[in-house]
Amino acid sequence: MRMGAVTVLPIATTLRAQAKSLLVYWGTYTEGGGQFGNGDSKGIYFSRMAADTGKLTRPELAAESPNPSWLVLHPDRRYLYAVNERMEDGGKALPGEVSAFSIDPNRGKLAFINRVPSRGGQPCHIATDTTGRMAMVANWSTGSTAAFPIGGHGQLGESTAFFQHEGPRSGASAQATSQDTEQIHCHSVVVTPDNRFLLSTDTGVNKIYVYRLDPSKAAFTPHDPPYLGLKKPTNPRHLALHPNTKWAYVSNEISPGGCTLLRFDALHGVLEEGPVAASVPADFKGRVSPAECAVHPSGRFVYLSNRGHNSIAVFRVDPQDGTLTLAQSFLLGGETPRSFALDPSGAFLIAMMQRSGTIIPLRIDPQNGELATAGDPLQLSRPVCAVFVPI
Repeated sequence: MRMGAVTVLPIATTLRAQAKSLLVYWGTYTEGGGQFGNGDSKGIYFSRMAADTGKLTRPELAAESPNPSWLVLHPDRRYLYAVNERMEDGGKALPGEVSAFSIDPNRGKLAFINRVPSRGGQPCHIATDTTGRMAMVANWSTGSTAAFPIGGHGQLGESTAFFQHEGPRSGASAQATSQDTEQIHCHSVVVTPDNRFLLSTDTGVNKIYVYRLDPSKAAFTPHDPPYLGLKKPTNPRHLALHPNTKWAYVSNEISPGGCTLLRFDALHGVLEEGPVAASVPADFKGRVSPAECAVHPSGRFVYLSNRGHNSIAVFRVDPQDGTLTLAQSFLLGGETPRSFALDPSGAFLIAMMQRSGTIIPLRIDPQNGELATAGDPLQLSRPVCAVFVPI
């Protein structure tokens, strides 16, 4: 199947044929209590997953690390990077950090390489560029985006680029100012497939920033225009690009939530706001706070996690204009699905329930994208992120 200039299904099919099993690394919260929940996690864990059945082994400790709340795999699959969202007991933020590890594909263990300051508070998201020469981090509590060079042996260098987000807030409920740092919250960083642009969401000021990347210098600079200020007060949290790069989707953290379509001019790096699709049934009256957003490798479906409703929303994508239709809100039977991940083949979705301390494997119907239980839940204290490594 072709969508735009991108061939989609053969890629997923090839990945599935090559990988008989996968390592899955789990990011967790180890400290902080409060909104992060209580538990006894020690850092990054791993399981093995059968590529054909989705069966997962019991999580084992891969490396001790403080609050590794988001993980990313280096393009060559030899290194793993984690943000360390440092918190004191009771929830007071400490200066954030970013850690580098090398992967032992046979044992699943991680070897610590180094750790550097994130240049902000509560780093919550990390991405690498497609060449593997730089990493970008979203600092949540201080509302900034930072970049770091990656050395030849996977080590992180000190930050080489930094941008402080500013108010005022865009949208109908604009109230924050540039001095009101409590309302500036960078939440995700996404690199475009052509490695030209970095997209950085800020829930506080209701904007999506666009930067031009320069991997040779491990740097980025504000684009022109430098951001899209959303007209609807949606609190954009996590952004996912469609394989055709014409569309992007962003989870709306503000209740009643939903998913916003963004039209993307990939040549000029310009975003345009589109319609919002509701992510829960119309008769649900409780508070909803969407978190994770992902596009299926086929480009036919979009998935979004609903905290509050404790479900995964399944949307069908209109192949003509990218608009979304809610097909399913799959109830997970746990509390606080902060994140989920699609395996490389697009056959499985793994949901992580932060407060329930469970990992829930789900099977994806290849025809309609809907979800069904794929196995028994696994127990892990405060799981919040997953990364797949084909082996």
